[in-house]
Amino acid sequence: MNWSKVKTIAIGVFSVLVLFLVVKYLNLLPKEEFLSDKQIQTAQNILAQNSIKLSCAIDKRIYYVSKLNVKTESAYDSILTKLFGKRVDKYQNEFESSIYHLKIINQTLFLESKYNQDPFELFDLNKSDYIKDYDGSYIQVYKGYPIFDSKLKIQKQNDKILYIFTKVIPQGFEIKRNRAISALEAIFNLLNQQKNVKEIQNIKFGFYLKDFNVIQGQAVPVWRIVADGEVYYINGFTGMLE
Repeated sequence: MNWSKVKTIAIGVFSVLVLFLVVKYLNLLPKEEFLSDKQIQTAQNILAQNSIKLSCAIDKRIYYVSKLNVKTESAYDSILTKLFGKRVDKYQNEFESSIYHLKIINQTLFLESKYNQDPFELFDLNKSDYIKDYDGSYIQVYKGYPIFDSKLKIQKQNDKILYIFTKVIPQGFEIKRNRAISALEAIFNLLNQQKNVKEIQNIKFGFYLKDFNVIQGQAVPVWRIVADGEVYYINGFTGMLE
């Protein structure tokens, strides 16, 4: 047997296999694709002709993403222990002390406090995991993407402060990525499904878990659009309202 020839063939086959795997891997990586200024200007003209005001910047990026596996936080044990002590009954959904009054409704915390406190210290959160949202609330981010269900909102109520807190636990993305619709496609899909919109006030790409009450599930990529003060979620793959 000509071992030299066999070795050459084996090296050739291995090289082809490596090339195939590299190409397949690269196809899983997000592509760099953006809307052009001309496309945005054309869309703005169409909106203006239909008396629809565009009051926000348009994200030019075309996202290649997959669904995000998540768990919802339902056991806020560490928070309860911190605020109400170790002997608290964690199976209750309402707690009260001389400083705090807390209710847990559908896995969301409603905490009233007599004092204005740093919310990240209060709930033991990493500030780097949150960004400021359009309405002044804080929203959780995962690998740079907002998770719209997971947020921290602060409201002043007379002599008290109300903290509204929900949290999800990201479990990682699915492997295969697909092209999501652009911001402009999302806007026109909304206008086709929701009539009489007068103003687009904010649009942002992220992830949305439609049923927050599940223990675990998949958050889908969406464009969140604020129009006329109402919040809409457009599915990033189907273009349909969630």
